[in-house]
Amino acid sequence: MLYHDYLKANWEKVYFQFSKSSDFMNFWNQSLGNGVFNYTIPVGSPLKFHGEELSGAMKSVPVANENGYEVIISESVALGTGMHANNPWLMELPDPVSRQCWENVAAISPGDAQKLGIESGTLVKIAEGLILPAFIQPGQADGTISVALGYGHTGSGPVCNNIGVNLYPFAKLADGNRSYGFVTDKLENTHKNSQLALTQVHYLMEGRPIVRETGLSEYLNNPAAGNEQHSEFESTHKSLYPEIKYDGFHWGMAIDLNACIGCNSCVIACQAENNIPVVGKQEVINRRIMHWIKIDRYYSDSPDDPKVYFQPLACQHCDNAPCENVCPVSATNHSSEGLNQMAYNRCVGTKYCINNCPYKVRRFNWYRYTNNKEFDFNTASDLGKMVLNPDVTVRERGVVEKCSFCVQRIQEKKLQAKLENRTLKDNEIKTACMQACPAGAIVFGNLNDKNSMVSKLFDDPRRYHLLEELHTLPSTGYLTKVRNDEKLNT
Repeated sequence: MLYHDYLKANWEKVYFQFSKSSDFMNFWNQSLGNGVFNYTIPVGSPLKFHGEELSGAMKSVPVANENGYEVIISESVALGTGMHANNPWLMELPDPVSRQCWENVAAISPGDAQKLGIESGTLVKIAEGLILPAFIQPGQADGTISVALGYGHTGSGPVCNNIGVNLYPFAKLADGNRSYGFVTDKLENTHKNSQLALTQVHYLMEGRPIVRETGLSEYLNNPAAGNEQHSEFESTHKSLYPEIKYDGFHWGMAIDLNACIGCNSCVIACQAENNIPVVGKQEVINRRIMHWIKIDRYYSDSPDDPKVYFQPLACQHCDNAPCENVCPVSATNHSSEGLNQMAYNRCVGTKYCINNCPYKVRRFNWYRYTNNKEFDFNTASDLGKMVLNPDVTVRERGVVEKCSFCVQRIQEKKLQAKLENRTLKDNEIKTACMQACPAGAIVFGNLNDKNSMVSKLFDDPRRYHLLEELHTLPSTGYLTKVRNDEKLNT
Protein backbone atom coordinates (compact mmCIF):
# COMPACT_ATOMS: atom_id res chain seq x y z
CA MET A 1 0.00 0.00 0.00
CA LEU A 2 1.29 3.45 -0.88
CA TYR A 3 1.78 5.77 2.08
CA HIS A 4 -0.69 8.22 0.50
CA ASP A 5 -3.38 5.51 0.59
CA TYR A 6 -2.41 4.56 4.14
CA LEU A 7 -2.69 8.19 5.23
CA LYS A 8 -6.14 8.61 3.68
CA ALA A 9 -7.37 5.36 5.20
CA ASN A 10 -6.13 6.45 8.62
CA TRP A 11 -7.88 9.82 8.36
CA GLU A 12 -11.09 8.12 7.29
CA LYS A 13 -10.90 5.73 10.23
CA VAL A 14 -9.82 8.16 12.94
CA TYR A 15 -10.91 11.70 12.06
CA PHE A 16 -13.81 11.41 9.61
CA GLN A 17 -16.10 10.46 12.50
CA PHE A 18 -15.71 13.98 13.92
CA SER A 19 -16.55 15.82 10.69
CA LYS A 20 -19.89 17.26 9.68
CA SER A 21 -19.46 16.11 6.09
CA SER A 22 -21.17 12.98 4.80
CA ASP A 23 -18.65 12.43 2.03
CA PHE A 24 -15.08 11.51 2.98
CA MET A 25 -13.45 12.93 -0.18
CA ASN A 26 -15.05 16.33 0.45
CA PHE A 27 -13.81 16.17 4.03
CA TRP A 28 -10.31 15.09 2.87
CA ASN A 29 -9.98 17.82 0.22
CA GLN A 30 -11.30 20.51 2.57
CA SER A 31 -8.84 19.47 5.29
CA LEU A 32 -5.95 19.55 2.82
CA GLY A 33 -7.02 22.99 1.59
CA ASN A 34 -7.30 24.37 5.11
CA GLY A 35 -4.08 22.75 6.23
CA VAL A 36 -5.69 21.83 9.57
CA PHE A 37 -8.75 20.02 10.90
CA ASN A 38 -10.32 21.16 14.17
CA TYR A 39 -12.77 18.98 16.06
CA THR A 40 -14.23 18.70 19.55
CA ILE A 41 -14.88 15.65 21.69
CA PRO A 42 -18.20 15.56 23.58
CA VAL A 43 -17.68 15.86 27.32
CA GLY A 44 -17.56 12.46 28.95
CA SER A 45 -17.06 10.60 25.67
CA PRO A 46 -14.08 8.22 25.55
CA LEU A 47 -11.44 9.25 23.03
CA LYS A 48 -10.51 6.56 20.53
CA PHE A 49 -7.32 6.54 18.51
CA HIS A 50 -6.63 3.73 16.01
CA GLY A 51 -9.59 1.91 17.55
CA GLU A 52 -8.10 1.95 21.06
CA GLU A 53 -9.67 3.87 23.90
CA LEU A 54 -7.39 6.32 25.68
CA SER A 55 -7.74 6.55 29.43
CA GLY A 56 -9.68 9.65 30.42
CA ALA A 57 -10.40 12.81 28.47
CA MET A 58 -7.64 15.18 27.47
CA LYS A 59 -7.11 18.00 29.88
CA SER A 60 -6.38 21.50 28.68
CA VAL A 61 -2.76 22.58 28.58
CA PRO A 62 -1.88 24.61 31.66
CA VAL A 63 -1.56 28.33 31.03
CA ALA A 64 0.96 30.53 32.77
CA ASN A 65 -0.31 33.22 35.10
CA GLU A 66 0.47 36.88 34.57
CA ASN A 67 3.94 36.62 36.12
CA GLY A 68 4.71 33.03 35.09
CA TYR A 69 6.21 31.47 31.98
CA GLU A 70 5.07 28.73 29.65
CA VAL A 71 7.99 26.44 28.79
CA ILE A 72 7.80 24.74 25.38
CA ILE A 73 9.98 21.66 24.81
CA SER A 74 10.65 20.95 21.14
CA GLU A 75 12.94 18.95 18.89
CA SER A 76 15.96 20.78 17.51
CA VAL A 77 16.53 20.99 13.76
CA ALA A 78 19.94 19.34 14.08
CA LEU A 79 19.46 16.60 16.67
CA GLY A 80 15.71 15.96 16.59
CA THR A 81 14.92 13.62 19.48
CA GLY A 82 18.62 13.16 20.25
CA MET A 83 18.84 9.68 18.73
CA HIS A 84 21.90 10.70 16.68
CA ALA A 85 23.42 13.15 19.16
CA ASN A 86 26.78 11.35 19.00
CA ASN A 87 27.18 12.46 15.37
CA PRO A 88 29.62 15.42 15.51
CA TRP A 89 28.32 16.86 12.22
CA LEU A 90 24.88 17.28 13.78
CA MET A 91 26.19 18.52 17.11
CA GLU A 92 28.05 21.34 15.34
CA LEU A 93 25.21 22.13 12.94
CA PRO A 94 23.85 25.56 13.97
CA ASP A 95 20.15 26.12 14.43
CA PRO A 96 18.81 27.91 11.32
CA VAL A 97 17.33 30.78 13.33
CA SER A 98 19.44 31.17 16.48
CA ARG A 99 22.72 30.14 14.69
CA GLN A 100 23.78 28.39 17.90
CA CYS A 101 25.17 24.88 18.41
CA TRP A 102 26.84 22.46 20.85
CA GLU A 103 24.17 22.78 23.61
CA ASN A 104 20.54 23.59 24.20
CA VAL A 105 19.53 27.04 25.40
CA ALA A 106 16.48 28.73 26.86
CA ALA A 107 15.13 31.06 24.17
CA ILE A 108 13.34 34.06 25.69
CA SER A 109 11.79 37.19 24.24
CA PRO A 110 13.64 40.53 24.09
CA GLY A 111 10.98 42.04 26.35
CA ASP A 112 11.37 39.41 29.08
CA ALA A 113 15.17 39.64 28.83
CA GLN A 114 15.08 43.38 29.34
CA LYS A 115 12.66 43.07 32.25
CA LEU A 116 14.85 40.50 34.04
CA GLY A 117 18.22 42.00 33.09
CA ILE A 118 19.18 38.90 31.10
CA GLU A 119 21.64 38.77 28.22
CA SER A 120 22.39 35.93 25.82
CA GLY A 121 24.60 33.52 27.76
CA THR A 122 23.20 34.38 31.18
CA LEU A 123 22.45 31.21 33.15
CA VAL A 124 18.79 31.17 34.17
CA LYS A 125 16.96 28.80 36.51
CA ILE A 126 13.68 27.70 34.97
CA ALA A 127 12.73 24.96 37.43
CA GLU A 128 14.32 22.82 40.09
CA GLY A 129 17.23 21.03 38.42
CA LEU A 130 16.88 22.98 35.18
CA ILE A 131 19.48 25.71 34.64
CA LEU A 132 20.25 26.75 31.06
CA PRO A 133 22.01 29.60 29.28
CA ALA A 134 19.52 32.14 27.98
CA PHE A 135 19.31 33.17 24.36
CA ILE A 136 17.45 36.32 23.38
CA GLN A 137 15.34 35.30 20.41
CA PRO A 138 13.60 38.01 18.35
CA GLY A 139 10.03 36.95 17.64
CA GLN A 140 9.70 34.88 20.80
CA ALA A 141 6.39 35.59 22.53
CA ASP A 142 6.55 37.30 25.92
CA GLY A 143 5.90 34.90 28.76
CA THR A 144 7.23 31.87 26.88
CA ILE A 145 10.51 29.94 26.97
CA SER A 146 11.50 27.36 24.34
CA VAL A 147 14.11 24.66 24.91
CA ALA A 148 15.33 21.88 22.59
CA LEU A 149 15.37 18.17 23.30
CA GLY A 150 18.16 15.78 22.38
CA TYR A 151 20.92 16.91 24.75
CA GLY A 152 22.19 15.88 28.19
CA HIS A 153 23.33 12.33 27.35
CA THR A 154 25.47 10.25 29.70
CA GLY A 155 27.37 7.19 28.55
CA SER A 156 26.24 7.62 24.94
CA GLY A 157 29.54 8.45 23.27
CA PRO A 158 32.41 10.93 23.33
CA VAL A 159 30.64 13.63 21.31
CA CYS A 160 27.40 14.09 23.24
CA ASN A 161 28.38 13.07 26.79
CA ASN A 162 27.39 15.79 29.28
CA ILE A 163 26.59 18.27 26.51
CA GLY A 164 23.56 20.38 27.40
CA VAL A 165 20.64 19.40 29.63
CA ASN A 166 18.26 16.47 29.31
CA LEU A 167 14.69 17.79 28.95
CA TYR A 168 12.91 14.43 28.80
CA PRO A 169 12.29 14.30 32.59
CA PHE A 170 10.28 17.50 32.16
CA ALA A 171 8.06 16.01 29.42
CA LYS A 172 5.33 14.48 31.57
CA LEU A 173 2.63 11.92 30.85
CA ALA A 174 -0.86 13.16 31.65
CA ASP A 175 -3.97 11.05 31.04
CA GLY A 176 -2.25 8.88 28.47
CA ASN A 177 -0.76 11.81 26.58
CA ARG A 178 2.78 13.14 26.66
CA SER A 179 2.93 16.87 27.33
CA TYR A 180 6.04 18.56 25.93
CA GLY A 181 5.83 21.62 28.09
CA PHE A 182 5.07 22.91 31.55
CA VAL A 183 4.44 26.14 33.42
CA THR A 184 6.90 27.76 35.79
CA ASP A 185 6.02 30.54 38.17
CA LYS A 186 9.20 32.51 37.64
CA LEU A 187 12.44 32.73 35.72
CA GLU A 188 15.42 33.29 37.99
CA ASN A 189 18.55 35.15 36.90
CA THR A 190 21.54 33.40 38.49
CA HIS A 191 23.87 36.28 37.50
CA LYS A 192 26.31 33.75 36.10
CA ASN A 193 27.34 33.61 32.46
CA SER A 194 28.23 31.01 29.85
CA GLN A 195 29.74 31.50 26.41
CA LEU A 196 27.48 30.36 23.60
CA ALA A 197 28.81 28.71 20.45
CA LEU A 198 27.35 31.06 17.84
CA THR A 199 28.19 30.94 14.16
CA GLN A 200 26.59 34.33 13.47
CA VAL A 201 26.46 37.20 15.95
CA HIS A 202 24.85 39.85 13.74
CA TYR A 203 21.36 39.85 12.29
CA LEU A 204 20.84 43.17 10.49
CA MET A 205 21.69 44.07 6.90
CA GLU A 206 22.39 47.70 7.89
CA GLY A 207 20.48 49.03 4.90
CA ARG A 208 22.55 47.05 2.37
CA PRO A 209 20.69 45.06 -0.33
CA ILE A 210 22.15 41.71 0.77
CA VAL A 211 18.80 39.93 0.72
CA ARG A 212 16.45 41.69 -1.66
CA GLU A 213 12.69 41.35 -1.49
CA THR A 214 9.57 42.63 -3.15
CA GLY A 215 5.82 42.27 -2.72
CA LEU A 216 3.84 39.76 -4.75
CA SER A 217 1.58 42.30 -6.45
CA GLU A 218 4.56 44.52 -7.25
CA TYR A 219 6.45 41.55 -8.68
CA LEU A 220 3.49 40.57 -10.87
CA ASN A 221 3.45 44.09 -12.31
CA ASN A 222 7.23 44.32 -12.62
CA PRO A 223 9.31 41.09 -12.37
CA ALA A 224 12.45 43.19 -11.71
CA ALA A 225 10.86 45.00 -8.75
CA GLY A 226 13.25 45.34 -5.83
CA ASN A 227 16.14 44.45 -8.09
CA GLU A 228 16.59 47.45 -10.40
CA GLN A 229 20.09 47.98 -9.02
CA HIS A 230 21.66 44.91 -10.61
CA SER A 231 21.19 45.94 -14.26
CA GLU A 232 22.54 49.41 -13.49
CA PHE A 233 25.81 48.11 -12.01
CA GLU A 234 26.43 45.58 -14.76
CA SER A 235 25.84 48.08 -17.55
CA THR A 236 27.62 51.17 -16.20
CA HIS A 237 30.60 49.88 -14.19
CA LYS A 238 33.91 49.39 -15.95
CA SER A 239 36.77 47.29 -14.64
CA LEU A 240 40.54 47.49 -14.68
CA TYR A 241 40.58 43.72 -15.13
CA PRO A 242 40.59 42.36 -18.67
CA GLU A 243 37.29 40.78 -19.67
CA ILE A 244 37.43 36.99 -19.36
CA LYS A 245 36.07 34.83 -22.15
CA TYR A 246 35.22 31.19 -21.46
CA ASP A 247 35.35 29.09 -24.62
CA GLY A 248 34.20 25.84 -23.02
CA PHE A 249 32.38 25.53 -19.74
CA HIS A 250 31.62 28.39 -17.39
CA TRP A 251 30.29 26.93 -14.18
CA GLY A 252 27.78 28.92 -12.17
CA MET A 253 25.20 28.58 -9.44
CA ALA A 254 21.79 30.20 -8.91
CA ILE A 255 20.16 30.32 -5.48
CA ASP A 256 16.46 31.14 -5.20
CA LEU A 257 15.89 32.96 -1.91
CA ASN A 258 12.17 32.44 -2.37
CA ALA A 259 12.63 28.66 -2.16
CA CYS A 260 15.28 28.41 0.58
CA ILE A 261 13.77 27.33 3.90
CA GLY A 262 17.02 27.47 5.89
CA CYS A 263 16.96 23.75 6.71
CA ASN A 264 20.77 23.32 6.68
CA SER A 265 20.65 20.18 4.50
CA CYS A 266 23.15 21.77 2.12
CA VAL A 267 25.56 22.45 5.00
CA ILE A 268 25.67 18.81 6.11
CA ALA A 269 25.82 17.49 2.54
CA CYS A 270 28.78 19.75 1.78
CA GLN A 271 30.52 18.69 5.00
CA ALA A 272 30.11 15.00 4.20
CA GLU A 273 31.15 15.38 0.56
CA ASN A 274 34.22 17.55 1.09
CA ASN A 275 35.78 16.14 4.29
CA ILE A 276 35.12 19.31 6.27
CA PRO A 277 36.28 18.87 9.88
CA VAL A 278 34.34 19.43 13.08
CA VAL A 279 36.20 21.89 15.30
CA GLY A 280 34.35 21.68 18.63
CA LYS A 281 32.55 24.16 20.84
CA GLN A 282 35.54 26.27 21.87
CA GLU A 283 36.71 26.77 18.30
CA VAL A 284 33.19 27.75 17.25
CA ILE A 285 33.24 30.32 20.06
CA ASN A 286 36.55 31.51 18.58
CA ARG A 287 34.71 31.97 15.23
CA ARG A 288 36.73 29.21 13.55
CA ILE A 289 33.96 26.97 12.21
CA MET A 290 34.97 25.32 8.92
CA HIS A 291 31.69 24.96 7.00
CA TRP A 292 32.18 25.79 3.31
CA ILE A 293 28.55 26.84 2.93
CA LYS A 294 26.57 28.56 5.63
CA ILE A 295 23.00 29.82 5.95
CA ASP A 296 23.09 33.47 6.93
CA ARG A 297 20.00 34.59 8.81
CA TYR A 298 18.75 38.17 8.88
CA TYR A 299 15.84 39.94 10.57
CA SER A 300 13.87 43.01 9.60
CA ASP A 301 11.02 44.99 11.19
CA SER A 302 10.71 45.02 14.99
CA PRO A 303 12.41 42.53 17.36
CA ASP A 304 8.98 41.59 18.71
CA ASP A 305 7.58 40.63 15.30
CA PRO A 306 10.46 40.24 12.85
CA LYS A 307 10.63 38.90 9.32
CA VAL A 308 13.26 36.21 8.86
CA TYR A 309 15.48 35.83 5.80
CA PHE A 310 17.74 32.88 4.94
CA GLN A 311 20.64 33.19 2.51
CA PRO A 312 22.99 30.30 1.64
CA LEU A 313 26.49 31.68 1.24
CA ALA A 314 29.58 29.93 -0.13
CA CYS A 315 32.52 30.98 -2.30
CA GLN A 316 31.11 33.14 -5.09
CA HIS A 317 33.77 32.01 -7.63
CA CYS A 318 34.26 35.58 -8.84
CA ASP A 319 35.62 36.22 -12.33
CA ASN A 320 37.46 39.22 -10.84
CA ALA A 321 38.34 37.43 -7.60
CA PRO A 322 39.98 39.76 -5.02
CA CYS A 323 41.59 36.77 -3.31
CA GLU A 324 43.65 35.72 -6.32
CA ASN A 325 45.79 38.80 -6.87
CA VAL A 326 47.00 39.00 -3.23
CA CYS A 327 48.26 35.44 -2.82
CA PRO A 328 52.10 35.60 -2.81
CA VAL A 329 52.49 31.98 -3.96
CA SER A 330 49.58 31.69 -6.45
CA ALA A 331 47.87 29.07 -4.28
CA THR A 332 44.48 30.45 -5.31
CA ASN A 333 43.95 30.81 -9.03
CA HIS A 334 41.28 30.92 -11.72
CA SER A 335 40.53 27.98 -13.99
CA SER A 336 39.61 28.13 -17.65
CA GLU A 337 36.10 27.05 -16.61
CA GLY A 338 35.45 29.90 -14.16
CA LEU A 339 36.35 28.09 -10.95
CA ASN A 340 38.24 29.85 -8.19
CA GLN A 341 40.65 27.05 -7.28
CA MET A 342 42.86 26.21 -4.31
CA ALA A 343 46.23 24.44 -4.70
CA TYR A 344 46.54 23.20 -1.12
CA ASN A 345 50.16 22.14 -1.35
CA ARG A 346 51.17 25.67 -2.43
CA CYS A 347 49.33 27.49 0.38
CA VAL A 348 51.62 28.87 3.08
CA GLY A 349 48.83 30.27 5.24
CA THR A 350 49.38 34.02 4.93
CA LYS A 351 45.57 34.46 4.98
CA TYR A 352 45.85 37.46 2.65
CA CYS A 353 43.09 35.88 0.57
CA ILE A 354 40.81 35.67 3.62
CA ASN A 355 41.37 39.34 4.41
CA ASN A 356 40.73 40.37 0.82
CA CYS A 357 37.53 38.33 0.34
CA PRO A 358 34.52 40.66 0.76
CA TYR A 359 32.19 37.69 1.25
CA LYS A 360 34.21 36.10 4.11
CA VAL A 361 33.74 32.54 2.87
CA ARG A 362 37.30 31.22 3.20
CA ARG A 363 38.33 29.00 6.10
CA PHE A 364 41.73 28.50 7.76
CA ASN A 365 42.94 25.26 9.32
CA TRP A 366 44.23 26.42 12.68
CA TYR A 367 44.90 22.81 13.68
CA ARG A 368 45.44 19.42 12.14
CA TYR A 369 41.97 18.07 12.79
CA THR A 370 42.48 14.57 11.35
CA ASN A 371 44.60 12.19 13.45
CA ASN A 372 44.50 14.71 16.31
CA LYS A 373 43.42 13.31 19.69
CA GLU A 374 42.43 16.82 20.79
CA PHE A 375 39.64 16.55 18.21
CA ASP A 376 38.76 12.94 18.94
CA PHE A 377 35.19 13.42 17.68
CA ASN A 378 36.64 13.75 14.19
CA THR A 379 38.66 11.14 12.33
CA ALA A 380 41.30 10.18 14.85
CA SER A 381 40.36 6.49 14.75
CA ASP A 382 40.47 4.00 11.91
CA LEU A 383 36.70 3.64 12.11
CA GLY A 384 36.22 7.42 12.02
CA LYS A 385 38.32 7.68 8.87
CA MET A 386 35.79 5.59 6.98
CA VAL A 387 33.55 8.66 6.77
CA LEU A 388 36.11 10.46 4.59
CA ASN A 389 35.45 10.88 0.88
CA PRO A 390 38.42 9.35 -1.00
CA ASP A 391 37.86 11.73 -3.93
CA VAL A 392 38.64 14.82 -1.82
CA THR A 393 41.93 15.83 -0.21
CA VAL A 394 42.12 16.03 3.59
CA ARG A 395 43.58 19.44 4.33
CA GLU A 396 46.60 20.06 6.57
CA ARG A 397 47.16 22.63 9.30
CA GLY A 398 47.95 26.12 7.97
CA VAL A 399 45.99 25.66 4.73
CA VAL A 400 43.14 27.86 3.51
CA GLU A 401 40.11 26.08 2.09
CA LYS A 402 36.70 26.97 0.67
CA CYS A 403 33.89 25.84 -1.64
CA SER A 404 35.17 24.23 -4.83
CA PHE A 405 31.79 23.82 -6.60
CA CYS A 406 32.44 20.09 -5.90
CA VAL A 407 35.14 20.00 -8.58
CA GLN A 408 35.56 16.24 -8.02
CA ARG A 409 32.00 15.71 -9.20
CA ILE A 410 32.58 17.95 -12.22
CA GLN A 411 35.65 15.92 -13.22
CA GLU A 412 33.86 12.61 -12.68
CA LYS A 413 30.98 13.49 -15.00
CA LYS A 414 33.27 15.05 -17.62
CA LEU A 415 35.34 11.85 -17.78
CA GLN A 416 32.21 9.71 -17.93
CA ALA A 417 30.85 11.77 -20.83
CA LYS A 418 34.22 11.52 -22.60
CA LEU A 419 34.28 7.74 -22.25
CA GLU A 420 30.74 7.58 -23.65
CA ASN A 421 31.71 9.96 -26.49
CA ARG A 422 28.97 12.47 -25.76
CA THR A 423 28.50 15.98 -24.40
CA LEU A 424 27.53 16.74 -20.83
CA LYS A 425 23.81 17.10 -20.17
CA ASP A 426 22.26 19.89 -18.15
CA ASN A 427 21.73 18.89 -14.50
CA GLU A 428 24.02 15.88 -14.96
CA ILE A 429 26.49 17.46 -12.55
CA LYS A 430 24.96 18.13 -9.15
CA THR A 431 26.97 19.71 -6.37
CA ALA A 432 26.39 18.21 -2.93
CA CYS A 433 24.38 21.23 -1.80
CA MET A 434 22.18 21.13 -4.91
CA GLN A 435 21.58 17.39 -4.55
CA ALA A 436 20.58 17.69 -0.88
CA CYS A 437 18.34 20.77 -1.11
CA PRO A 438 14.74 19.59 -0.52
CA ALA A 439 13.25 22.79 -1.95
CA GLY A 440 15.27 22.91 -5.18
CA ALA A 441 16.61 26.32 -4.20
CA ILE A 442 20.13 25.63 -5.56
CA VAL A 443 20.79 25.10 -9.27
CA PHE A 444 24.26 24.43 -10.72
CA GLY A 445 25.32 24.22 -14.34
CA ASN A 446 27.06 25.64 -17.37
CA LEU A 447 26.45 29.36 -17.93
CA ASN A 448 27.73 29.07 -21.50
CA ASP A 449 24.83 26.75 -22.31
CA LYS A 450 21.97 29.18 -22.89
CA ASN A 451 19.45 26.35 -22.61
CA SER A 452 20.65 25.25 -19.18
CA MET A 453 18.51 25.88 -16.14
CA VAL A 454 21.19 28.00 -14.46
CA SER A 455 21.46 30.25 -17.54
CA LYS A 456 17.71 30.74 -17.57
CA LEU A 457 17.78 31.71 -13.90
CA PHE A 458 20.65 34.14 -14.57
CA ASP A 459 18.45 35.76 -17.24
CA ASP A 460 15.56 36.03 -14.77
CA PRO A 461 14.80 39.68 -13.83
CA ARG A 462 14.93 38.63 -10.16
CA ARG A 463 18.62 37.66 -10.39
CA TYR A 464 21.23 39.80 -8.66
CA HIS A 465 24.78 39.44 -7.32
CA LEU A 466 26.06 40.12 -3.82
CA LEU A 467 28.00 43.39 -3.44
CA GLU A 468 27.70 44.22 -7.13
CA GLU A 469 29.29 47.60 -6.55
CA LEU A 470 32.65 45.83 -6.04
CA HIS A 471 32.41 44.41 -9.58
CA THR A 472 33.88 41.07 -8.58
CA LEU A 473 31.57 39.39 -11.14
CA PRO A 474 30.54 36.35 -9.05
CA SER A 475 29.51 33.11 -10.71
CA THR A 476 26.83 32.72 -8.04
CA GLY A 477 23.59 34.63 -8.51
CA TYR A 478 20.67 35.11 -6.13
CA LEU A 479 16.99 35.50 -6.97
CA THR A 480 15.03 38.17 -5.13
CA LYS A 481 12.65 37.01 -2.43
CA VAL A 482 8.96 37.62 -3.21
CA ARG A 483 6.63 38.01 -0.22
CA ASN A 484 2.84 38.09 -0.23
CA ASP A 485 2.97 40.86 2.35
CA GLU A 486 0.47 43.69 2.72
CA LYS A 487 3.16 46.25 3.55
CA LEU A 488 5.20 45.31 0.48
CA ASN A 489 2.14 45.10 -1.76
CA THR A 490 1.01 48.69 -1.12
